[in-house]
Amino acid sequence: MYYIERNTITDAMFLAGSVGEPATGESAWAAGTYAVGAEVIRPTTHRVYRCAVARAPTDTLPPELDATAWADMRPTARYLPFGPQVRTDGKLVYQNYPLKTTTANIEYRLAQRYANAVAIFGAKGATWRVQVYDAPGGTLVHERSGRIKSAARSYWDYAYGQRTTTDRVLVTGLPIYPNAEVRISIEGAGAQLRAVSQIEVGKLRYLPGVDLGGVLTGVSRSPKVFTSRKTDDNGSTSVLIYGTSYDMSGTVWLSGQQEDSALIQLRSLLGRGVAYAPTLVPGFQQSLVFGVLKSSDVSRDTFVQSSVQFQIEGLPT
Repeated sequence: MYYIERNTITDAMFLAGSVGEPATGESAWAAGTYAVGAEVIRPTTHRVYRCAVARAPTDTLPPELDATAWADMRPTARYLPFGPQVRTDGKLVYQNYPLKTTTANIEYRLAQRYANAVAIFGAKGATWRVQVYDAPGGTLVHERSGRIKSAARSYWDYAYGQRTTTDRVLVTGLPIYPNAEVRISIEGAGAQLRAVSQIEVGKLRYLPGVDLGGVLTGVSRSPKVFTSRKTDDNGSTSVLIYGTSYDMSGTVWLSGQQEDSALIQLRSLLGRGVAYAPTLVPGFQQSLVFGVLKSSDVSRDTFVQSSVQFQIEGLPT
């Protein structure tokens, strides 16, 4: 089983040309007059805050220090695809707020150290593109791209056909440099919707056992939808649908001699969002999932062979 060990995203990694902070439609907080419901951002915390109590110019306490007057809502647009995020209260939270626009392409230009893989989730638009430059503003050395929606093969297909959509993609084998620029873009034309919900950039890793057979036949993927229900006093019920994903489970073979190494890796993966792929074989791209490793039972099956039964809970993307 493969996964991406994410390079931690920092302010210094965002190069000129990336989604801004504040982005279009966002306003940075400054002491002033704010009505209830007004939203502002704080670049120091990379969070969006909503006014809960009307503010006057004499109220100079910034939102992250005034939880009574300001509610921490979500990450800023720049940081939306890089969850989970640490909220102002210190809790690590994953929120499904896709970055969307109908006016321009979405582009991130990231300074990266030895990144050889990119995973994109929740893509909407015409085309995804990943480019690698040997240095920030340097020479383009590698480029990969693909269609998000399959091309129509005829007028009937265009008007009535069921064209497949690739909302997630795993790009591997990128050339590595100590100070590369990796550009990730979601492209479209005119007023076409462009969107992305999660981006993972880093080093492609794998659990020991790929050389012995890897994930066995029978890996299970269970599509699911995330909902929240609220019932009012009059008995009416409202249902909020806020994302889809799927859970994945299966078994990995590995050599008994690699069991200790596997246990170290598995412990390090518990409790955090990670991009997983059961195999790199063509035809399994939609098996890519961003989720949390819930459990991973390791068994010594024979004197020389062990197995890992894993369960991954998909997060909404």
